[in-house]
Amino acid sequence: MDNARIDLDWAAISHARSQIYGWFSTVFAKELGREAMALYLAGGVEPLLSVFSNLGLAREAEAVDGVLREWAQHGDALLENAADFAALFLLEGRHCPIPYASYYLGDGGLLYGKPAQLMRSFLASSQLRLDEQFKEPEDHLSVILALLSWWTKACDRAADITAQARDQAAFIESALTSWLAAWQARMDAVDGLAFRFYPAVGALLAAFVRVDLECLNTFR
Repeated sequence: MDNARIDLDWAAISHARSQIYGWFSTVFAKELGREAMALYLAGGVEPLLSVFSNLGLAREAEAVDGVLREWAQHGDALLENAADFAALFLLEGRHCPIPYASYYLGDGGLLYGKPAQLMRSFLASSQLRLDEQFKEPEDHLSVILALLSWWTKACDRAADITAQARDQAAFIESALTSWLAAWQARMDAVDGLAFRFYPAVGALLAAFVRVDLECLNTFR
């Protein structure tokens, strides 16, 4: 494969990865609003789910689509889904799947640990900062995913593709996969949810990250 083809593939793949990580970030940043749910119900995410299916993640994509079909049958889906979000990510509890890296990687399930400090430094070195309205630690899952979305888009024309692929893979492994399985297991264990939207998207995220790392390894 010549260098021009490699550059073209890297640019196209980076664009797609940026969009995918951006979507995951929005899902876990806050509960879905009325307009967002209307977009989902109107088929707005069907093209994205098709992309996942084409990547070999048809089972995970179908689980998400199944929840969307359930939403369509419930007039109170918006409120019920918001309640699910709160039950999973906003309530305190030893077994709650709160989405902070420090909780899983630090000592004693404390927040604002070393992962948060590292993310704060990484954001600063990239001249990025959190929206003032987002009152969460820097190692919140949605922040990590948003950073990946920004990074993949910013480096779609990287001069050294090998180095970028290596650096991004290392970041994903240390900042994400190091605790994602533990978080997902806690989320899967939560009973009493009106819908399984967030567990389904969490499973899709975990599966996509595995595929993404395999992709990055082809450029290293």
